[in-house]
Amino acid sequence: MKKKLSLLLGMILTLSLCLFTACGGGDDGTNLLGAYDNDDAGYSIVFYDDDTCEISSLDTWVGGTYTVDDDRLEIETDDGYTERGTYNSDEDIFTLEGVSGVFYYVEEAYYTPYTE
Repeated sequence: MKKKLSLLLGMILTLSLCLFTACGGGDDGTNLLGAYDNDDAGYSIVFYDDDTCEISSLDTWVGGTYTVDDDRLEIETDDGYTERGTYNSDEDIFTLEGVSGVFYYVEEAYYTPYTE
């Protein structure tokens, strides 16, 4: 009976670890990966697991790199601008200083330049 109980507890622990691991995205335990849209500002930002990102609107885009430290987000664009904001991992949303509205997770970025 003790052996079965130990096996059952081990399986529950393993399943719990798998579920917690699947919820996170980045190496630092954040899940700030994928595409985010901000309808008020008309921007999309796509975050990749190699700490790079792409910021776009309907007529332009720029690449960059990003870091997340607790709830602080910093984006440095390839053309030299630095954007700072706050990331809420519970709701998977973020804001950037000086940019109106909230960025929320989407399956695919909407605000991207039209290409044929």
